[in-house]
Amino acid sequence: MRFTVISLMLGSALLASISTAAAESYVGFGVGTASYKADLTSLGGGNLDDDGTGTKLYIGYSFNKYFAAEANAYNFAEASVGAIEVSPGIFASASVSMKGFGAYAVAMYPVSKKVNLMAKLGVLNWDADLQVNDIKGENDGTDAAYALSASYAFTKELSVAAEWESFNSDNPELSMLSLGFKFIFR
Repeated sequence: MRFTVISLMLGSALLASISTAAAESYVGFGVGTASYKADLTSLGGGNLDDDGTGTKLYIGYSFNKYFAAEANAYNFAEASVGAIEVSPGIFASASVSMKGFGAYAVAMYPVSKKVNLMAKLGVLNWDADLQVNDIKGENDGTDAAYALSASYAFTKELSVAAEWESFNSDNPELSMLSLGFKFIFR
């Protein structure tokens, strides 16, 4: 009986030390290309299919080497065209910009000590500004977001990550391909 209690206590202490040893906080940023597809017909325009520069800042917490939670702040810079054809022979200028906040559950697979693959699933709360000539419109929503990522660790604290993200936003549709750095607090 005494051996069983001591074994359970030692086993619990060992599991607790293993689970907290891998737990760590991190911060990061990324810069990349945000690809927009926007329907501007309600503003008197046509369809806009263009790219802009997107940036993101994020914080996260790794529970262990396989799972993490992450919060992101996005600024998808303006994408614009000088002239889109709204009807035969009639042209208009158009632009779209978007900002948002995301929350993700992150699954990680350590390929090696330096290479890590990740898949993210979460939600994005977004606001978009749409414009055709001088007519402005807005759209917002909260939609599903998902991502695939690969990172390479230069040191135990600093890694570089390439990430593809897609957001199921109504109008505009948006995806982002980015490259950034992550700093892990140890």
